[in-house]
Amino acid sequence: MPSSNLLAVFNPSNYWRGGHVTVPWQPIYQHFQIPPEELILKYVSDSSDTPLLAQIDRVDPEDPSRDTLVFSLAEAIPSGAEDYSIPSAFVKVDRGNLIPQELGEPSLEVVYGLDGQERGVRLVNSRLIVWFNLVPAPENDERNWFAGSATSVQLDHQEILDQFQAAMGHWINQDPEKQCIQVDQLQLRQLSSSISSYYQVSLYDHSSRLVSYSCGPVRASITIASEPFDYSDLDPNTGNKRHLVCKLYRVLSLYADADYLIEELFVKGKPKPNQGGTYASTEAVNVDFAARYYAYMDMSQQPYIYQNSNQPNWFAMGSSWDPYGGYGFAADVHVNSFTYPHEMNHKRFSWQLSPGKSVKCLHLFTRSPYKDFDSQTGKHWYEFIYKPLKAEVYQKAQRQFSESYNKPADIWIEYQKQLSKSHNKLVSTWIDSLPTGMIQIDFSEIFQKNLNFQRELVNTIFKAQEVASKLGTESQNQFWDNYFQLMQRLVK
Repeated sequence: MPSSNLLAVFNPSNYWRGGHVTVPWQPIYQHFQIPPEELILKYVSDSSDTPLLAQIDRVDPEDPSRDTLVFSLAEAIPSGAEDYSIPSAFVKVDRGNLIPQELGEPSLEVVYGLDGQERGVRLVNSRLIVWFNLVPAPENDERNWFAGSATSVQLDHQEILDQFQAAMGHWINQDPEKQCIQVDQLQLRQLSSSISSYYQVSLYDHSSRLVSYSCGPVRASITIASEPFDYSDLDPNTGNKRHLVCKLYRVLSLYADADYLIEELFVKGKPKPNQGGTYASTEAVNVDFAARYYAYMDMSQQPYIYQNSNQPNWFAMGSSWDPYGGYGFAADVHVNSFTYPHEMNHKRFSWQLSPGKSVKCLHLFTRSPYKDFDSQTGKHWYEFIYKPLKAEVYQKAQRQFSESYNKPADIWIEYQKQLSKSHNKLVSTWIDSLPTGMIQIDFSEIFQKNLNFQRELVNTIFKAQEVASKLGTESQNQFWDNYFQLMQRLVK
């Protein structure tokens, strides 16, 4: 089987894993030249040659580099290397017809107002029904602080944001303030001459715009953008002050059968036109930002809240009372602070993230009579944020493996050169420092000591190269063992 039509899939864990894989689409398209509507993926270990569930999402129509291929593995794959250096499985890339979407798969519905404006999106799979608001006042009243929030999350067809009222069968009496996963404000770094070190942008009372959406057998996904806001910083290339018009972009994805949402955030800025209407540059830039999340959920008067001081990238909270609803948050940046009760209200929570050019996070909704909200959230953080499954074109994976195999030998060759230079310099410096005519130097003794030193150096290098070779051989054995196990299953 030629390597040119394969994707290498990496499992960085020390146990078998299944699930979904996301990978940038542009490098794959450039390599295979297969249009999205004809792309078919097949798991090489599947003798039935059944296509994998896959789709290609256009995240930002203005930026094709963000187009994403996402597919689900048909079965769990063996463990690989923690540093993603050894593939665990291979996926064939081929041409064919897309798999039609079936009932029960993730779906979405965009709801419009009488004025034609998008008011919200409903995301649905077999576990969750999430209503996400785009406008600040969904009821057209004075309560205009719901923009960019989910005001209803049903887990297994029962509301979880106001879980105790929902458990009693009440819908009308549920708290009208309930909401979650709202980014209510941003902090951006100010110029050094400013009084405050951060520039704050409020988002809760400003509408968001639906940029794109996609729906397929793997996930339903939306991209929204905030209203534009002005921001000034220093151009990292020139050091000059620049004026930008920025927007916060949020990509929310609901996967098949998942009880969680995956979210990606980034702030994109474009140069503001000069007074003459001209642009210094038309290129968009990504700006550092720090997001703050806000939620209004009933987790009881004394909710269970777990934060791991050794791992500040996630936290979990939930109710110790029936129906034991809980929420977990995980991200690839630190949670700098967690505030409860927010504004002295036991239903209000907020948390501030550390700055970054982008953020990937997970929102988990669960019911757990065993109160294991923390272990569930920690596992989700590990598998979906910290060590997700990855894939890339197989030729690139081969090159990276070859480079990692040759690296130990290269290190020891360079070490040999540097050590030899250091030895020569040491001898020369020692000789030059001796007082002229005062000491008789026995050059034959020096020569003999130098030979002994070189002999020991060579023996040390041989031993080091032997160790490096052994390590490389063991890595190759592990790689090819995984490969032949997969190929053996093909011929059965």
